[in-house]
Amino acid sequence: MGWSLTIGRVFGIPVKVHVTLLLLVGVVVAMTASTPHGGIAGLLFAALVFGSVLFHELGHALVARRFSVETREIMLLPIGGAAVLSKSPDKPSDEMWIALAGPAVSLLVALAAWLVTLVSPVEVARDLLVVNLILGLFNLIPAFPLDGGRALRAGLVRWMGMLRATRTAAKLGRLLAIALVVLGIYHGQFLLGIVGGFIFVAAAAEERGTMIRAIIGHRTARDAVQPAPQTLGVASTAAEAARVFRAHIEARALPVVFGDAILGVVHRDVIEACAGNTPDAPLQNFLDRNVLTHNGSGSLLALLQEMGRAGSRIAIIVDEGSLRGLVVLEAILDDIRAARHAEF
Repeated sequence: MGWSLTIGRVFGIPVKVHVTLLLLVGVVVAMTASTPHGGIAGLLFAALVFGSVLFHELGHALVARRFSVETREIMLLPIGGAAVLSKSPDKPSDEMWIALAGPAVSLLVALAAWLVTLVSPVEVARDLLVVNLILGLFNLIPAFPLDGGRALRAGLVRWMGMLRATRTAAKLGRLLAIALVVLGIYHGQFLLGIVGGFIFVAAAAEERGTMIRAIIGHRTARDAVQPAPQTLGVASTAAEAARVFRAHIEARALPVVFGDAILGVVHRDVIEACAGNTPDAPLQNFLDRNVLTHNGSGSLLALLQEMGRAGSRIAIIVDEGSLRGLVVLEAILDDIRAARHAEF
């Protein structure tokens, strides 16, 4: 999602276009430019696709708002679009209505375009009919990350639970993606293969995200705090840090301080790799300053999202001026892997 451009706001929701979609539009325009008025026709068709996808995603966003779920942004992508919600819907039935809203809007637009063609066979109306019919029906396929897959999950949750329902919809998504790639190769349609690739990656990401939420979604940030066995001064040596790590096998990192100020941390793996060669080197040579300082309130998932945005492996928990401990990304990942293996 990082390679995107904001093009405006609709109903207060930021609308972004992924650069891959702009590249795809450029390819389509270039392919049609050699025909009479081809470039203009290509741009007009691209505008119809843009508008249709935007209306589709607004359907999701406005129905989500009806269920008190705000939309952070709408992203327009080569495979359609994505309304990025601020949180998951509270009930499976809410998710089903939100998921089906997008295809419903697309099919309503297709119906309106069809009625226009009955009065006057305008080419733009025919194009609008085809685009929205494909957009609506394709997204009703019951496979992740399509809207039909989300509706399927919502329907299966009652009998299978969230995790198994997500895995079922994601498995169907991967099968759909493989089928599209094979068809794209067989018929020489590279765009079909690209769509299949996007669907495969998105289905896997949805499954992974749901699994992580199921494993750690109930935990608070304080649940994951590991006590820091001791702090080290910035002038301490690598050999001193290595001795502390040997005495405390469970410690993955140690805070480094200068007076009352916490400057960062040193990691066990870094010290173990370097201490043998440079035992007298000061810890400032190995200091990781890219750490997040947090008071420990709120959910662990929210903290991990903050750490991800900051690119931090460690969060230092400081409450009322006192160091409470560390939240270590590697430790959380180990917990997730252990829970996943235990389930299988």
